[in-house]
Amino acid sequence: MFFAKLAQQNIRKNKQAFVPFILSMIFLAALNTLMLLVANDPGLAKLRGAEAITQLFGFGSVVILIFSVIFATYTGNILNKQRKKEFGLYNVLGLGKRELYKLNFFENLFSLVVTLVAGLLTGVIFSRLAYLIIKKLLGVGNEFSFSIQPTILLSVVIIIVGLYLWLYLISVISIFKSDPIELLHAKQKGEKEPKANWLLAIVGVVALVWGYWIALTIQSPVSAIMNFFTAVLLVVVGTYLLFMAGSIVILKLLRKNEKYYYNVKHFIPVSGMIYRMKQNAVGLASICVLSTMVLVTVATTAGLFFGSNDQVNQNFPREIMISSRSPLNEVKKAATDYAAKENVKLTDLQEVKSTQPLLFTTENNGLKVSNRIEFTTKKIDKAVDVTLMSLADYQQATGSKLALKSKNDILLYTTDSKYQGQILNLSGTKFNVTEQLNEDAVSALGNLSTTPVPLYLVIVKDQSQIDSLLNKWYSTKEMVSYKDPAYQFNFNFSLKNEAKRKAFIRGLSKALAASGQSGYVFEAKDSYRESIKLFDGGFFFIGIILGTAFLLATALIIYYKQVSEGMDDREQFVILQKVGMDDQEVKRVIHSQIMMVFAFPLIMALIHVAFAFPLIKKMLILFGITNWQLFLLVTIVVALIFSILYYIVYQLTARVYYRLVER
Repeated sequence: MFFAKLAQQNIRKNKQAFVPFILSMIFLAALNTLMLLVANDPGLAKLRGAEAITQLFGFGSVVILIFSVIFATYTGNILNKQRKKEFGLYNVLGLGKRELYKLNFFENLFSLVVTLVAGLLTGVIFSRLAYLIIKKLLGVGNEFSFSIQPTILLSVVIIIVGLYLWLYLISVISIFKSDPIELLHAKQKGEKEPKANWLLAIVGVVALVWGYWIALTIQSPVSAIMNFFTAVLLVVVGTYLLFMAGSIVILKLLRKNEKYYYNVKHFIPVSGMIYRMKQNAVGLASICVLSTMVLVTVATTAGLFFGSNDQVNQNFPREIMISSRSPLNEVKKAATDYAAKENVKLTDLQEVKSTQPLLFTTENNGLKVSNRIEFTTKKIDKAVDVTLMSLADYQQATGSKLALKSKNDILLYTTDSKYQGQILNLSGTKFNVTEQLNEDAVSALGNLSTTPVPLYLVIVKDQSQIDSLLNKWYSTKEMVSYKDPAYQFNFNFSLKNEAKRKAFIRGLSKALAASGQSGYVFEAKDSYRESIKLFDGGFFFIGIILGTAFLLATALIIYYKQVSEGMDDREQFVILQKVGMDDQEVKRVIHSQIMMVFAFPLIMALIHVAFAFPLIKKMLILFGITNWQLFLLVTIVVALIFSILYYIVYQLTARVYYRLVER
């Protein structure tokens, strides 16, 4: 009972250390409750595309769990660091290490009880709000409803108990390895001036530049996915080394600049930061990395969500799209007959004939035909898809009046950057590019701008040229399937009522199945829009949750750092005020120090996002998002909102710091 009462007294009297720690653990408990309740909702399995959306929320739950372990470890270590002197004093007064273990056990037990009660309650309350948000984002009905599942709450209890056991083990190991003198003087550790490690600073810069170079030079969306984590790892390593070693190098260079250093605004911050940069560097680097994660996560998921309409319209210029490798005569008749039977008018009927996308690789003198059997991932940055279409088929599908004078002339459209030159070499056959088409000229065809590799649409004078080229390129029996043409039959229909539209689409699908023709693909714009809204909405929700988690973690790290710095700087500022520095000068010095410390992580995070933009832009092509201007606008808005929130946190923590250091 003695240790239990002493633990309660410690928590009450040491609120400055315990309250942020307990609040962070309550936040983790609520976050895990929310994600697990959503991910395991029975109604989720009933939604269209349930498998993909379930995997998405399951992935989000795993990310939150990993984040919980890392963040709980960080906050636990901060708490232990702040209390080392207290434990050392207890040790000197007669409490042995076993007694300290017991005291720490009861402190963790009381914190655990508060965390579970408040965390589960908060998690359930916010889960209800989250369900309303998800239903709005996904556009689903009552099948996705709020329900409290006891097994999920039990899982959260197990997770939080596991986290507290892990933190208790860390605390026990810390106490076991220390002696009373070390504990009492723990805060004096690290006061020795660190050396400027130019080697680590250079390695950090190289890692950062290497990561940036990967992001800027990647050509294809598939390659972007493959190299994304390599670039992220290099940037994270570079960031930590730059803060840990590069910051000391920069501070010492500033100290050598007499005009800058011998100024009351700069002298104290620079000299103080040099002595404690080893302790500060990891925290500042963590702030920078977390800030980058917030910006990238929210901007990417928001870009997907707000770009979904463009994605649907690019893929579906008509409301119904039917594709096959054989003529669609039976399907066309079945569709028109069914529409007449249902008294529904079909409009904007369109028939498209072309080759299927053919794999080529870029060479110095043009494009060389390849095949997917022999293709390797090493060639992915050189890969392009080439689709051939006769001028007559292009004119019929788009209504274009463009013409070609000779068989050597072509019209060209590419999703890559504008084609350079007037000659296109296709595996030895050279064509004159008489005109490069823009996106409006091919938008009626659909499904052109969402391939994972650049697409070349080549319009030749007649079909005989296409047949001749295919026979030349694919002469073996194994390659005969590449000669199969691609047919499309697309149209709109005159129904506005949503229920009637769904009924017509279901009936049309059954009528086509009964037509006797096989091997076709039936796609409806309404169904695609629904599935895209479900996926992008779910992704956006997870982005908001993860972004909020990373943002709060960033704010808490900043708070912990300010408290720690304030306690360390208190005596220094007391002495300076005794020798004549007034309150206004103290505030100016504090402002200069905090701005120097906390502006740098934000600036670096914004630089990281700027260099990551081309890489993420290419990755979004795999999701059908090609409107990079919209994504740029979303990224800028997210960056502005985050910067405002970051500044608010800075202002609040600056006040905490000032209250700690003022006399």
